[in-house]
Amino acid sequence: MNFDNFYSNNNFYFSESYSGGLAECLKKYNVSPCATLDLGAGEGRNSFFLASSGFNVISVEPSKVGAEKIFHRSENKKLNIEVYNSEFLSISRELSELGLVVALTSLEHMEHSEIGQTVSEIKRILKPGGYVYILVFTEDDPGFKKDTNNASECSLFIKHYFKKNELKELFSDFNILEYSEYMKRDTTHGPIHYHGKAKLFARKPL
Repeated sequence: MNFDNFYSNNNFYFSESYSGGLAECLKKYNVSPCATLDLGAGEGRNSFFLASSGFNVISVEPSKVGAEKIFHRSENKKLNIEVYNSEFLSISRELSELGLVVALTSLEHMEHSEIGQTVSEIKRILKPGGYVYILVFTEDDPGFKKDTNNASECSLFIKHYFKKNELKELFSDFNILEYSEYMKRDTTHGPIHYHGKAKLFARKPL
């Protein structure tokens, strides 16, 4: 899926607000600024939040338009963000010893086989004690159920909806600090719609 069309205007298509759940977890668990990967960074909303909070951010975004938007906005904001216009698995071998990996609604845009490889690489590049914050869409999502009246306009582009506890089980070897599955109303883009989501915040064992 190429999100160039969504990112092509000057405004933020998917909201300029950073993830409140991410901010809450970082505060609750006293996560200090560190080397951080924003995987599937989109238009950069969480990259900008992290960089402005003192984190050293690497943004990886496959969309050329999205990556360019992050680069130019980070320059305007005078934020030090390293931007890769690439698929994560194409550049993951260049990364290591990260303290935090953030992947918000990005894994579901990969084929199932790629998800396993991506999770393995996330685990590898995190240093012991490093954190991961992941948000994915689940099979409770109207998009999975073909409920077009309540699904996102982007639902046709999702390649994998996560089963119950699937995300949690992928990180069963980590210390899981937060995990939840829930439904949420979304008014940030397109017609009002709903999402089934799974959220995980976990720490790599020391």
